[in-house]
Amino acid sequence: MDLVTVKTADNVELDGALYLPGGDAAEWRAPIFAVHGLTWNFYRGPMRWLPASFIARGYPCLSLNMRDHDLDQPKDFELSHHDLRAGIDYLIERFGRTPAIVGHGYANNKIISYSAQSGDDRIDCNVLATLGSVKKYRPDIWEAVLQSAGRMRGKALVVQGAIDELIEAKPRADELVAAAKGCKVDVIHLEGGNHYFHGKETELGSAIVGWLGKNRT
Repeated sequence: MDLVTVKTADNVELDGALYLPGGDAAEWRAPIFAVHGLTWNFYRGPMRWLPASFIARGYPCLSLNMRDHDLDQPKDFELSHHDLRAGIDYLIERFGRTPAIVGHGYANNKIISYSAQSGDDRIDCNVLATLGSVKKYRPDIWEAVLQSAGRMRGKALVVQGAIDELIEAKPRADELVAAAKGCKVDVIHLEGGNHYFHGKETELGSAIVGWLGKNRT
């Protein structure tokens, strides 16, 4: 694992960790860009433990702080595309391939909105774990996200915890499927999974890499 720092187009420095698979680099798969949600950062929460599942299957992974890391309330949502683009550009420069983006919680709103906010249509593979909780505390953001979803392209996977009591998992996933008309969206309700997939970390990682294996090279 290597510590890295990238700079956004508006001159914000973001720290992160780059995880590399073993073996011959020529056999590695396209990289993954892991994006944390509210209260988290690159070294805590799901984006700390998910990279182990990714590199075990040959996917290099960048887990990167967003400018709102560690905060418990949304801030600068309209600027989040700068953070995502910095990570995307870093991975393309480093590996020569466009990454898939994997997000958890609040990060999913940024990921869904990325193409509409940035005008960058390079991303065609996204994984969204624990989608839609923002509707409860910032319905305006959720509405904006659904409006932006029409710009998504390629394929996406939504993974909802089947026993998540903090969100209405099926309605939120259904709303995205309806809004993202230009994107094929698959949905998994992970049995026994709560909002943070406590005790189901291995199962979440397996679900993600299994789907990527069928939908990415």
